[in-house]
Amino acid sequence: MSYQNKALRNILFAALAAVTLIIFAEGIPAQAATSAPVKISTTATLPPTVDELQNASYTGIDTSPIKLTHGSYVGVPYLPGIANPQRIELLDGLLATGDLNGDGASEYVVFLSENNGGTGTFLYMAVMGRSNGKILNIATVRVGDRAAVRSLVIDKGQITLDLLQFGAKDLACCPSELATRVWTLERSGLVERVAKKRMGILKPALLEGVQWLYRGGTQPGEGAGATLTFDKEHISGSGGCNRYRGKASFTKVPGELSIKASKSDNKECGVQAMTDENKYLELLRRVVRFGYYQGDLTLTWQKKDGTPEVMRFTPRKGAAQ
Repeated sequence: MSYQNKALRNILFAALAAVTLIIFAEGIPAQAATSAPVKISTTATLPPTVDELQNASYTGIDTSPIKLTHGSYVGVPYLPGIANPQRIELLDGLLATGDLNGDGASEYVVFLSENNGGTGTFLYMAVMGRSNGKILNIATVRVGDRAAVRSLVIDKGQITLDLLQFGAKDLACCPSELATRVWTLERSGLVERVAKKRMGILKPALLEGVQWLYRGGTQPGEGAGATLTFDKEHISGSGGCNRYRGKASFTKVPGELSIKASKSDNKECGVQAMTDENKYLELLRRVVRFGYYQGDLTLTWQKKDGTPEVMRFTPRKGAAQ
């Protein structure tokens, strides 16, 4: 399984909960949210490689450090009767850098997910640095259950996240609250400095004004080069060969979405290209929900047996979200 597909599996934990509405108590004791900062070298500022991040040790997630292997860690079930083991994975897509502790060297912010065998998938934010040229985890904090990052900024020593997270009235399956939250790196670890600033709820207007570039999904082989644009209830884009148009229908439930789409051109582009394009359009017609993952738009669609799968779109560079 590829690194990207392993990361996308984390969306499916939340998507599956949304479709099946399975809710049960986790019964898991709270873990430490932060880890104490470590003094790092001010002379080593090389950014971490993917290999270093995928094989680093991370604290603040469990009671003892977790050592990833190729981007993931598989533990044991937390409680008797839970079949699935603890899984921790490094998430792709977002990496920010900046001086967070005023030492003149850059730190790096990455994200991990943890699932303990239940419906919850917890998002963690980790700060990485270097000591004697080696990558190390300086601090880690739990952001929330099934929280999704819409954007990440490091500025003037502060980490600012725009998030999709659970609101007070949300069902356990479906976070809908938009919030901006800010952390700083202190001697005690990552400290949240600004109370959760609620920015409204998940709404169709968030999708407008952006050309979304299709980057793949949990089902490979569809829509190479495809794009998607929303304009109120209208959609349009390229399936990789032909243009298409259609209609997006939203309900009163935040995030619920259905799509009707058909080709507006009829060009011939080769057997494989046409096959991929037709499959992409078929998946769009099965979409039931939209959300976010690591700065990207996600469209959750259902297989004929009701199993959820995910399509992932990146905003075109320079486009406002």
